[in-house]
Amino acid sequence: MEEESIKVTVNIGQRPLTVIIKKEWEHYFLEAEKVINDSFFDFAKKWQYKDQQDLTNMVLLDMTVKALADKERLREYDEELLPMMESLKKLTEEFPID
Repeated sequence: MEEESIKVTVNIGQRPLTVIIKKEWEHYFLEAEKVINDSFFDFAKKWQYKDQQDLTNMVLLDMTVKALADKERLREYDEELLPMMESLKKLTEEFPID
């Protein structure tokens, strides 16, 4: 069965962007639109800028740094969690369930 695609227009920094996406991704695009624009306007209030491109670059940099930091935290969490999961697996194997 082929996945349904739809055309969605999101406004980023007062610029419309039309994309064709899978229907089930629509809510992610709409949420991303809100998150990006909120960040865009927060930067516009706090920083001096020459044009929209300056704001776009600051938002892009900020979001990328946050994504990289989140990725690192998840990797560290996984490294801590895996040994605990192995210990639990061994414990459950020692106690058979009737």
